[in-house]
Amino acid sequence: MNDSVGVLIAVALGVILVATLLFLVIPEPAGRAVVATERLDVAVLAFRNSSSWSNGEETLRSRVESRLVNATGVDVYSRAQLDALLMERALSDTGITNPTTAIEIGTLTGVTKLIGGTVYAITTTAEETTMCGEWVDGDCVETIPATTYRGRVLAQIEVIDARTGHIEQSMDVGGTGSTTVRSGSLFDGYDALLAKASSEIADAVAEAVTSTYTRELRYGLYHAAEPKRDGYVGQGTSSRFSKDDAPTLIVHFTRIRDDDLFDVVWVAPDGTAIQRVEDVVDVYDWRVYELDLAGLPSGRYRVQGFLNGTAAFDQPFSVAP
Repeated sequence: MNDSVGVLIAVALGVILVATLLFLVIPEPAGRAVVATERLDVAVLAFRNSSSWSNGEETLRSRVESRLVNATGVDVYSRAQLDALLMERALSDTGITNPTTAIEIGTLTGVTKLIGGTVYAITTTAEETTMCGEWVDGDCVETIPATTYRGRVLAQIEVIDARTGHIEQSMDVGGTGSTTVRSGSLFDGYDALLAKASSEIADAVAEAVTSTYTRELRYGLYHAAEPKRDGYVGQGTSSRFSKDDAPTLIVHFTRIRDDDLFDVVWVAPDGTAIQRVEDVVDVYDWRVYELDLAGLPSGRYRVQGFLNGTAAFDQPFSVAP
């Protein structure tokens, strides 16, 4: 078999693979809604450090706080105000697991969740290896000696309900940072790798918080919906419809609990509810809801979604004469 035939076979296999993936994958609707199951006002307390990493507790706290600030559905209490309050009230050394202290902090700040923890171990390693020293046309033609440096951080994290003082989550989390450099080249030290490891821990903490206390769904408004495997694909995403259309709402419940309650309300231009659908849904369910425009006036309409009674989205659309 010559090279040209081999290339053609490879291209054909690639096309088949892409076509198979396109057939299997159901595209998500464009809209994304995150609904908090309860009020999530979070305060990140100062972490403790029983490891050999100097200032590791502050690095980890900063990464956790930053990740939570950027998490949808979570409000983070100001660190400066929190630290000043704890110092003023002499609460900083009483221990996060003390229920009375937790409740007092919650009362003073209005937060509902306290997050704290301990950096209890780090490991740093250097391992001899090789790396590519020269590439030609995408192929490595020369390998050279190198060293892979790794830094690992282990931490114990607690999430406490500031209204009851109860520990709701306690997790041991680890993160790793690594880099490979040419032998003889300057290595900047392990601090950057340990900071990267802390970012992995922060991601895990944010994921644990959001997955426990929030729900997520995807939604979109279309001219029509077609079944695809276990879901639906929208046809012609739009916010403008004519009297001959039937606005079609597709909802995919990507992170909820089984038997959650979901309501869809179609709202007329004058603000009155013209149609309401009450549903019971499970995680990964797909649902399609349609509005019959027959006999309805033109104007600006809305479709609203509520998960367990909490507003998830409010999508406007227009109906032309």
